[in-house]
Amino acid sequence: MTCKCCGITDEVFLALDHVAGNGNRHRREISGSGGRSSGNRIYAWLKRQGFPSGFQVLCHNCNQAKYLLGTCPHQSS
Repeated sequence: MTCKCCGITDEVFLALDHVAGNGNRHRREISGSGGRSSGNRIYAWLKRQGFPSGFQVLCHNCNQAKYLLGTCPHQSS
């Protein structure tokens, strides 16, 4: 796996990103109780759904920058 933005391949740094930015809502839907849902639960859901579109792999830095700034600084170069 590779970060779609910066290309880092160390899996310890990688995360699943909701492309549309609806991660909080989606995690609540998956948990069923309005609580938090773990990355493992989201990955299991993605696998059961056949890895639908709307998700990408980003490193934690690019994912956080996208959340805070709306886009990662790597994308504006």
